[in-house]
Amino acid sequence: MILHPSLASADPLWLGAAVDKLANENIGSLHLDIEDGNFISNITFGIKTIKAISLTTKQATSVHLMVSQPLVWIRELIPFHPKWIFFHPESVQNPSEIITEIKNMGAKVGLSLNPATPIAPYQYLYKTLDAVMIMTSEPDGQNQQFIPAMVDKIQQVAQLLPQLECWADGGVGFDNISLLKAAGAKHLVVGRALFSSENSTLTLDQLRH
Repeated sequence: MILHPSLASADPLWLGAAVDKLANENIGSLHLDIEDGNFISNITFGIKTIKAISLTTKQATSVHLMVSQPLVWIRELIPFHPKWIFFHPESVQNPSEIITEIKNMGAKVGLSLNPATPIAPYQYLYKTLDAVMIMTSEPDGQNQQFIPAMVDKIQQVAQLLPQLECWADGGVGFDNISLLKAAGAKHLVVGRALFSSENSTLTLDQLRH
């Protein structure tokens, strides 16, 4: 299991401290959600914050673009060399254009699919992708609760597209991590389960094992 702490769940007043705590942890990346208040109603990090984090940490970064115009943001991200960039095909008319742009900057590219979005309409893209991220929660006014039905969707990705790395993001914690692993998810984005704990090292170890 490869874990990616989501800094959007860290205390925004102590974001630097959260980055420092994770400096030497065995993680896949620091996960950065960019939300523009349009594609999703919330607003998280802007480019200045992404820059500050990228210049501070030696950990790899992964960026999840929850925005209505991903191409604009992708071009802004070029100087910071994220290892992964995920975008939502629901937000664009021509996903292939976005995929090409991300690959040209040297990052791995992934599709992020909302719970209501089926896999089949985007299957034609998968030979150009590195990963698929299944959103296992959505904004619900209740702290983005985990949706058990998404386990079946992860199984579909694992069975139909074994060449792609399968990620899960949303409400991931101790009560569902075993289900996600069994379904075929290799990468898990963890937020509240990690940042609500006192000991990040212990919590990461417990989540893995």
